[in-house]
Amino acid sequence: MNKSVKMIMAGVAIAALSASVYARGGDCGDWGGGPMMGGGSMKGGMNIERMQKMHDARMTNLHDKLKLTSKQEAAWKKFAAFDPVRGTNRPDPAEMDKLNAPQRMEKGLERMREMETKMAEHLAVLKEFYAVLTPEQQKVFDDEMPAPGARGQRRGR
Repeated sequence: MNKSVKMIMAGVAIAALSASVYARGGDCGDWGGGPMMGGGSMKGGMNIERMQKMHDARMTNLHDKLKLTSKQEAAWKKFAAFDPVRGTNRPDPAEMDKLNAPQRMEKGLERMREMETKMAEHLAVLKEFYAVLTPEQQKVFDDEMPAPGARGQRRGR
């Protein structure tokens, strides 16, 4: 390759990287810079009130779309009331900084086990609710509920 081709390719690469930085609003250096992940003066970096409002709105929307019968309401209330995050605490970063690498990994593993237990409990409640739904309601539920870890993205969109 001659020097001109290399220069053009380097320029294209720089332009592509710059475009991605521009698309993100110029904030690529700090993973915690966003309002949901750590920026601002919110507890633990997350705006808990805003997240709760979003969750409540999503649950109300789901309830309306499912068109539940009175017989299904008890199972819905149990499902809607379950909070898989309640009772699990994120480790304090200041405390984690005091630990050595193996100790931090042990703490992470403990938290992972807590979350696994909560997820199993959530699955049991979800299965109980899902069992009382009609096949049509199950399809609506499947379409509306994101997969774990999907961060709000839904299948088919």
